[in-house]
Order: sequence, then structure tokens, then C-alpha cells
Amino acid sequence: MNEDQVVELVQIIATYDSRKIDGVTLGAWREASRRARWDFRAACEAVHEHYAHVTTWLMPGHVTELIRAKKLHPAPASEVLAISATPPASAERRAELMAAIRQIADSKAVK
Repeated sequence: MNEDQVVELVQIIATYDSRKIDGVTLGAWREASRRARWDFRAACEAVHEHYAHVTTWLMPGHVTELIRAKKLHPAPASEVLAISATPPASAERRAELMAAIRQIADSKAVK
């Protein structure tokens, strides 16, 4: 997943649970997505699947488990066709989040 996709994924998660989106949070989710080699569409589907069935706080490991389970037990073709892509975050929202990330990174930069 690229940086914009990580931001969008965390935005989707925050829509469900109102978590704070900051540079540290995005960094943790970026690292988890890299380590587990998430596909953006599969990760979005896992987030929606999680919150459709449980009320527990979503962690990166939940996303990884749901993606793996889906690979082991794929949905019937009729369900796959019904899945729609999550609309991308607006350019303004992405710019806002990237500015916040840069500000955090700049404040932590070695001077």
C-alpha cells in the first residue's frame, strides 16, 4: 500500500471508532501494512467486515487475520462483484493530513 492508501484506510477506521489520526498512528499502520503486505482493497474490506460484526477496537493484526481468512475462504463470485471500491479521500483532506504528518516529522527531525 502507498502512503495515500494508508491515510485513506486509517480515515475509514476513524470513521467507525473516532480514533485520533496523527503521524504516529499513520506510521504504525504503514509499518503493519508493509510487514503483512496488505493489498489496499483487501484491507478496506477487512476493516468494513470487522466493524460489521464486532465492536472491539480494530488493530492491524485484525486486518491481517481477516485478509488471510478471506484468502483461505474466498467469497462466492456473486459477492465479489457486489464489493465496491471505497471512494478516495478528497484532495483537500489528503493535503491536510500530509501537512500534519510533515509538521510532526519536522518537529522530530534531528537539528
